Amino acid sequence: MDLTTMAGALASFALVVGLLTLTPGLDTALILRTAVLGRRRQAWGVVLGIQTGTLIWGTASAAGVSVLLTASRLGYEALRWAGVCYLLWTGARMLRSRHQQPDEPPAGDDGTGGGWWAGWRRGTLTGSSQGEPKRGSGMILDV
Repeated sequence: MDLTTMAGALASFALVVGLLTLTPGLDTALILRTAVLGRRRQAWGVVLGIQTGTLIWGTASAAGVSVLLTASRLGYEALRWAGVCYLLWTGARMLRSRHQQPDEPPAGDDGTGGGWWAGWRRGTLTGSSQGEPKRGSGMILDV
């Protein structure tokens, strides 16, 4: 491979990675939704929970999970389908809650917004799930 071809491939890779990095994902939507609903404390919990999820992915990757998922097609598919199920579940909950009256609290919510811990739990589940495809695929591609 000559230098020009290698530089072109590197530039293409950098462009794709840059676009994936700039594209808002489920994490951004969750933070914005929580903050717009006026749940400031819960939004901070979501932010820290997402970072916890990112730490979980990084630790798992460093521990060799990405190598196992690359080597095991069944393991990768199981994780991928778990992420699909999580996204479908999240989407169904969002669609179901859109028909509620504005003054009516969301299902399973006592009207207080759940506080910091509820946001942290939701953020951690979102941040550590395969529901964030950019993160999961990025960790596997790091191998």
